[in-house]
Amino acid sequence: MSIIGIVSMKGGVGKTSVTVNLASALATKLGRGRVSVVDLDPQNALHLHLGIDNPQMLGVCEQSLLGGDWREAAFSSDFNVVCMPYGTPSERERKAFEVLLAKTPEWVGNQIEQTGLGNDAVVLIDTPPGASVYLKQVFACADIILVVVLADAGSYATIPAMEVWLDDMLASYPQLRNFYVLNQIDRSESLNRDVADKLLRDLGSRLAPVGIHSDEAVCEALAFMRPVLAYDPHGQASHDHSRLATWLIDTLNR
Repeated sequence: MSIIGIVSMKGGVGKTSVTVNLASALATKLGRGRVSVVDLDPQNALHLHLGIDNPQMLGVCEQSLLGGDWREAAFSSDFNVVCMPYGTPSERERKAFEVLLAKTPEWVGNQIEQTGLGNDAVVLIDTPPGASVYLKQVFACADIILVVVLADAGSYATIPAMEVWLDDMLASYPQLRNFYVLNQIDRSESLNRDVADKLLRDLGSRLAPVGIHSDEAVCEALAFMRPVLAYDPHGQASHDHSRLATWLIDTLNR
């Protein structure tokens, strides 16, 4: 099993859309039953990108507090991606879940392992922005961390904080590989272009070789509750996510 954590130090960088659309691209290449996504963000938005909208469903938060199996929180989508949503707990339940995670650093990894997804499964985990107990859980179980950033001043300013966090976590998990993924690239804008070029100079091989270009189809796809590859399979964003998926598969197999 391979686990990929999708993280960021600030909100608004398109982290959840990258998680879903990359999962969709991986599923297209790997086939049915191979790819799952776990939503560890209390915003609980990931399932909407996959057309799953059941207000009665219990997510990983509620199932954990009930002592249930995360298989009970796994919902199939029409896009060959299984989704385990965060759920819609009360504030008290959310805090109790975070206490549980803080007490058991490998809880998420253990729960994923117990779902019986198989040795050839690929699991992507979406997390809330910034340092959190959720991020610690992902570092404890992931094989690769993908840090989503924009080519803007705000994202660039967060990189030193992320580097400190990565250094701290890598001291405990030295085998963990990490890469930055540049999202919403628009080289027609001078600032976007300049920041993208500086990120390439500063990060070198730690910047994924495939970035994701700005494409209105990504937002339109969410409005239709579909991954962008299903909504606009020949568009720029679909092409980028497909290439990123190919790179990720190659990286996991090295």
